[in-house]
Amino acid sequence: MLKGNKILLRCVERRDINIFFDIWGDADVRRLDGSFRLPPSKEDILNNFNKFINLDKKYLSIINEKGILIGYTTYREVSDSKNVYIIGITLAQNFWNRGYGQDAVKVLLKYLFMDMAVHRVELEVLDFNSRAIQCYKKCGFIEEGKKRKTCFSYGHYRDVIIMGILREEFINNSL
Repeated sequence: MLKGNKILLRCVERRDINIFFDIWGDADVRRLDGSFRLPPSKEDILNNFNKFINLDKKYLSIINEKGILIGYTTYREVSDSKNVYIIGITLAQNFWNRGYGQDAVKVLLKYLFMDMAVHRVELEVLDFNSRAIQCYKKCGFIEEGKKRKTCFSYGHYRDVIIMGILREEFINNSL
C-alpha cells in the first residue's frame, strides 16, 4: 500500500471491479479517457481476474480518507524504452476537484521514482481536459508536445497533449 495525504493506493481486489464498471459507465469519464474503448464484460474480467491483475499495465485502486474506492491509477513500462513509464488516472466524477487526483499522482510518482528507480514518467491527456492538465503541472509534469487531431471526442478530432517528468525534476521539486 502507498499512502498519500488524502488517499491510499492499493492493489486491485476482485470486489473493486464492480466500482470500476460504474466509473467506466459514466459518459463524461469515458469522454475524458480519450480511448472510448468499452471494457470487457464484468463477467469476463471476474472470470479472468488473475490475468487482469497480472497484465503489463498495473492497476492500483485509489481509496480516499473515508475508505471509499474513488478510482484507480495505471502504470506500465513503455515497450521500447528502459525505465520509462506511462501513467494514467481515472476518478469517479463525484470525487473530482477535491485534490484526490493530485495526491494519487504524487504518490504514484514517488513510488516509481524512489522505489523503482524509474528515469522518466509520461502521460497523454486530451487538450480540453484543463482540470487534468493543471493537476499534472502541479505534480511537476511539463508539456512536451502534442499529437494533432488524433482523438475523436465531443464530435471533433482533438489534440492529445504529451506531458513528462524526469526523476531529477521530481526529486528537485520534492525537496
